[in-house]
Amino acid sequence: TLNTSTGAITYSSVSAVGTDTQTTFSITAATTAANATRQFKITVKAPVVQSFTSTGAQTFTPPAAISAVDVLVVAGGGTGGNQHGGGGGAGGLIYRPGFSVTGGSAVSLNVGAGGNGMPQSPSNGTHPGGNGNNTTFSTLTAIGGGQGPSHNGSGGGLSGQPGGSGGGGNADPTGSPPGGTGVQPTQSGDSGTYGFGNPGGAGHPSAPWVGGGGGGAGSAGENTPGGRGGNGGSGRSYNISGSSVGYAGGGGGGGHNAPGGASGGSGGGAGAGPHPAQGAGGTANRGGGAGGSGAGGVNTTLPGGSGVVIVKF
Repeated sequence: TLNTSTGAITYSSVSAVGTDTQTTFSITAATTAANATRQFKITVKAPVVQSFTSTGAQTFTPPAAISAVDVLVVAGGGTGGNQHGGGGGAGGLIYRPGFSVTGGSAVSLNVGAGGNGMPQSPSNGTHPGGNGNNTTFSTLTAIGGGQGPSHNGSGGGLSGQPGGSGGGGNADPTGSPPGGTGVQPTQSGDSGTYGFGNPGGAGHPSAPWVGGGGGGAGSAGENTPGGRGGNGGSGRSYNISGSSVGYAGGGGGGGHNAPGGASGGSGGGAGAGPHPAQGAGGTANRGGGAGGSGAGGVNTTLPGGSGVVIVKF
């Protein structure tokens, strides 16, 4: 569009492009005596995507002309339990399009690692460090997923721990204790709210030695049906990186005598069984909970997937 008073040229209704795209056009100025034509070129820039995949403190500095970015913030997933343990809960997830930033000013962020629990014996209960670690971007905080507990040697049921997108599933479901709660606070997003806190699955009162699934960003972890561990809760998919990727799924529960088959949600590890099978860890940079193992003893507690921050502008 040409503003005939000022000469300003504006380009509107621009569709998203995958690569920089140049449009060429001409404008002619006409008088009664002569015409003059000039060619112009306008380049529509493709979005820039920056992913922060290493754990720990970092900074993002937007270009001077940028005042808002789309950002996905995913926390680390929880550890899966060993010895017919519960699945780990998924890390908290926040998606904020149009998040305000100041061009040229650094934004602090921190990518959380997945929970690692206690991979060596003892194999019972819950362990320090089993929950996933928080991921932050400016004022946004995604909370780490809750760990799925390991076998309780005293025979009583153990609940999973509270976590971000999902709480951990339970283990040794005598009395069918619940899974841990999902505790990610609500955040405004592109439509609705983004709390995504879902609980881990409960056990089966008549089928001991199987663990519930960890909660995910899309749904709660499955209560174990008794024949196997519970499936992990589903995650959520976003195409901020250029293709659709699922994040923050819960880990599947493990079973001591039960066959394998407890699936994990997006990025979450599968549960294992029977003894001495090991579950699968959460996928790196997708914030999934780890699967529970069927094995007892040592080296059977799997880590949750690490988190990620993805920025698009």
